[in-house]
Amino acid sequence: MVRAVATASLVFCGAVRLAGALAVNRIRRRESRAAVAARLLGRTLERLGPSYVKLGQILATRRDVLPLEAIVHLERLQDRLRPAPFDGVPALFRAETGLALEDAFTELDPEPLASASIACVYRGVLRSGETVAVKVRRPEVARLVALDVRLIRAAARVAARLPGLRGLPLLAAVDEFDACLLRQIDLRIEAEACRRVRAALTDHADVVVPAVVERLSTESFLVTELLPLAKAESRSALLAALRALYEMIFVDGFVHCDLHGGNLYLLDDGRAAIVDFGFVAELPEEVRRRFAEFFLGIALNDGARCARITLETAAFVPDDLPYARFEADLSQLVARASAAAVADFSVAGFVLGLFELQRRYRIVGTSAFTMAIVALLVFEGIANEVAGDVDFKQEAVPFVLRALEDGAATRAA
Repeated sequence: MVRAVATASLVFCGAVRLAGALAVNRIRRRESRAAVAARLLGRTLERLGPSYVKLGQILATRRDVLPLEAIVHLERLQDRLRPAPFDGVPALFRAETGLALEDAFTELDPEPLASASIACVYRGVLRSGETVAVKVRRPEVARLVALDVRLIRAAARVAARLPGLRGLPLLAAVDEFDACLLRQIDLRIEAEACRRVRAALTDHADVVVPAVVERLSTESFLVTELLPLAKAESRSALLAALRALYEMIFVDGFVHCDLHGGNLYLLDDGRAAIVDFGFVAELPEEVRRRFAEFFLGIALNDGARCARITLETAAFVPDDLPYARFEADLSQLVARASAAAVADFSVAGFVLGLFELQRRYRIVGTSAFTMAIVALLVFEGIANEVAGDVDFKQEAVPFVLRALEDGAATRAA
């Protein structure tokens, strides 16, 4: 998935910029070719279904990679899609909870607060007087995702027979991606993820995670407290969110991988509010420790260490890998990242470079290791918009050290 996102970002960026250059002599036109291309891309992804909307949501975070004309159309995919009809909600609620809507709510606004690929979110008021967010799964989404899964698996089976891809664990990678998609359509799984993240971040007073209303949350409904959200651009809130993300990656091992502008709110009071826990990843203790070592290798300009960890954590390494050349190439990439000033360091640039090396040397990373990178890649899109001088490397140090200390203590025990 990440390689697809990275490739799509580069291809689309090049296409848009080329279209913009071709349109220079047509400045009197009402809409540039770049804007037309971006608008058509957004509409196409929406029509293709929820799996492809997820790709568009990630692309929409990359203001540093894509032009503003593209971002404007792709951002709509985060929470402003065409809403599902509300007519079927009462019957579905009764079928899954045994209650009529009026038994649980004194008010439930049929106009959604947000409308994304998997579900719509409505404002409701409980009988107790508490204002809540009511997330309702789209009626056809399970069928559409199941269809996407079958199509992706069929494509992977064909690709696995191609000469350049034989031997790569494509079907295993697809199985992991499919499992991620299928987890998102059961809101009971998301409710559990919300509870876990909320518990893990209890000590982060500057990070807010909504509480789940247990008795009303089912496979198709997730009811949580409605946070008083207002989009802002608070630097202190951004730092709070970044530290919470590092806590998840390096310490807790349960990571929100989708912190784009529709799921992360930077509040004026310096707090960060995190919502929507459909796209999360579990990082085993060993993966967390190795990712911390990899991060430390970047900070120390230790390309040999990063090369060793890349191979030791890979799902597939070709038998004929020219190790010395791979280590030299990765060391150059690490050296550039290590020497980069704060304003010049780019998670996206490093990740694209790493994936290009893996592609060239036919190395396939594990999904858990890759998901940690995805989380940082998506978050950087917001970080660059709010505070481009945030030091990703320095902010990671305390959490990296904790992960390494915890790992050493576990091995000693």
